[in-house]
Amino acid sequence: MRKNGYTLPELLVVIGILGVIALITITKVSFAFENINNPEEQKKEINSLVEQATIAYAKSKEDEFKKNEDTYIFAKEVAAAGFLFERDEYNSKKVKVSYNESTKSFQAEVVE
Repeated sequence: MRKNGYTLPELLVVIGILGVIALITITKVSFAFENINNPEEQKKEINSLVEQATIAYAKSKEDEFKKNEDTYIFAKEVAAAGFLFERDEYNSKKVKVSYNESTKSFQAEVVE
């Protein structure tokens, strides 16, 4: 007798595997969306974005920023140079840029 289709145990195993995958995916996605509505997390993300854009801006004007020990610039200037979108959340931020000679890298820190 020829067998057409799948047996019940085979279908139950596939459904079980899909259920486990769905459970893992739903929990991971719910944790990701939990941080979106948290104002403190949003502030950290914005500050990190501004700091990284400022470091890229400082690298583009390396000679200018290496001269001074610490330089303070506004995120508005970084946005005007095209390294950051112009948004109200960024414009008021003041960033301290410093150059570390030993590591030959720039550090940026948002100063409110």
